[in-house]
Amino acid sequence: MKKYGRLKFNMLLYFLLFASIIICSLWVFQMAFFEGFYQNQKFKTMINYSEQFKSTKVGDSKFTELENLCDDIGIDVFVISHDNLVFPQNRPISENDGELIKKALIQCVKSGSNECVTGIEPNGRALGIFYSAIKNTDGSYTVLTSSHAELKETISVIRFQFIYTTVIVVIIGVVLAWFLATRTTKPIVEMSQTAKKWADGDENVTFNGGKHYAELNELADTLNYAKQSVSKAGILQRDLLANVSHDLKTPLTMIRAYAEMIRDISGDNKVKRDKHTKVIMDEADRLTMLVNDILNLSKLQASVDSLEPKEVNLSLLTERVIGRFAPYVENQGYTIENNVAPDLLTIVDEQKIEQVIYNLLGNSINYTGDDKTVKVYLTAESDKIILEIIDSGKGISKEKIETIWERYYRFSETNTRPVKGTGLGLSIVKTILEAHNLRFGVRSKKDCGSNFYVEFNRVKNE
Repeated sequence: MKKYGRLKFNMLLYFLLFASIIICSLWVFQMAFFEGFYQNQKFKTMINYSEQFKSTKVGDSKFTELENLCDDIGIDVFVISHDNLVFPQNRPISENDGELIKKALIQCVKSGSNECVTGIEPNGRALGIFYSAIKNTDGSYTVLTSSHAELKETISVIRFQFIYTTVIVVIIGVVLAWFLATRTTKPIVEMSQTAKKWADGDENVTFNGGKHYAELNELADTLNYAKQSVSKAGILQRDLLANVSHDLKTPLTMIRAYAEMIRDISGDNKVKRDKHTKVIMDEADRLTMLVNDILNLSKLQASVDSLEPKEVNLSLLTERVIGRFAPYVENQGYTIENNVAPDLLTIVDEQKIEQVIYNLLGNSINYTGDDKTVKVYLTAESDKIILEIIDSGKGISKEKIETIWERYYRFSETNTRPVKGTGLGLSIVKTILEAHNLRFGVRSKKDCGSNFYVEFNRVKNE
C-alpha cells in the first residue's frame, strides 16, 4: 500500500517553503539591487534639495531651514566662493573628497555652468562622495554633499537588521504554520477516528467539523447525512431480506404441502387434485410476481433500463390499463369509474408509465372501501395532464404519507399481507416517476380515502 505524507507536516513544509521563497527573494533584492536603489534615491533627494536652494539666497530664513533639513538626513551644505575653493573648517570633509569636488567646481567655473551634479566618475565607477553644486547670484557656489561611506554604513545597518528580522519571521512562521496545521487537521483526524468507530458498528457516532472552518463543517454535515442514509439503507435492506424471506417462505411451504397432499391423498381424486393443483399454481404465480417486482425495482434503481421517451396518447394508455382489470373487476364485484378525457398526448416511456398506472390502479383496488369503487380521472390543465386515481379506503395518516413510497411499507405496521401484492408497487412507481422528473404524490386523510396523482407535461395537438 502506497504511503502518503501527513497533512499537518505537509502544510507546515509548504508554509515554510513559501516563507523561504519570500525571504530569499528579499535577500536577493538586498544583495543585488538594494545598494544601487538606495544610492539612486539619495542622489535624487540631493537633486531635489538643490532645486529648492536655487530659489533662495545665502543667509535668509529659507536657506537656513533647508540647511537644517539637509542636516537631518545626512546631507552637508557648504557655501564656497568661486575665487577661493576652500571648505569651511566647521564642516569637515576628507581631503580626497574635497579634491574631487574642487576639480569639478573648477570645471564648472571654467565652463560658466550654473550647476554641477555628479556622483559617478566618467568610467562609471562610483565616487566616494555625491555632490551637487549650484552657482549663486554673487558668484559663490552652494555645495551639497553626501558621503558614500555613510551610505554604505547605513546599508550595512539595514542588512544587519534584516538578518534579525529574517530569524524572527522564520520563528513566527514556524509557530503560526504549526498552529494553523494543527487546528485544520485536528477535526479531520477526529472525523477519521469517528469513521473507524462507525465502520466497527457504532451507529451512535456523530461527525464534528469543529468551529473554525465552514468547509470542514460542510464535510461533517455531509458525512452525517451519508451515515443517516446508509443506516436507513441498512434498515431497508434488513426489512427487504426479512420480508422477501417471509414472502418466499409462505408460498414455498404451501407449494410443498399441497404437492405432498396430491402425492399422498388426492392423487386419484380429480376434484381434490384440481383444487390442490390450483393452490400450487396460485402460489407459483405469487412467487413469480414477487421475483419480477424485485428485479424491476433493482433495474430501475440501478438505471439499467434507460428511458425510451416518445410521444404517447396517455388517454388510450390509461384506458388500456383499465381494460386489463376488467376480468378481476367483474369476478370480484369492483367498479372502476372511467373519467378519461380523450386524446391527451405526452412524451414518456410508454412501457414504464403503463406499469405506473397499473401499479397505482391495482393499489387503489386493493385498498378501496366497502363500496369497492375506484375513480380514475385524466384531465388537461393548460400545459399539464393530471392523472388521479381515487379510492374510498381507510386513508393514510399525515405522518405516514411519505412512508408509503418505501419498499414493504405495509409490513412496518402489520407484518402481514392483507391484500394481494408484493409491497413493492409504490416504490417502483416512485422510481419511474423520479426518472421522468414528473411531479407526483398522494392526498389523503385518515378514514377519508386516498387520491394518488401524477402531473404529465402535455403535448398539444397541432
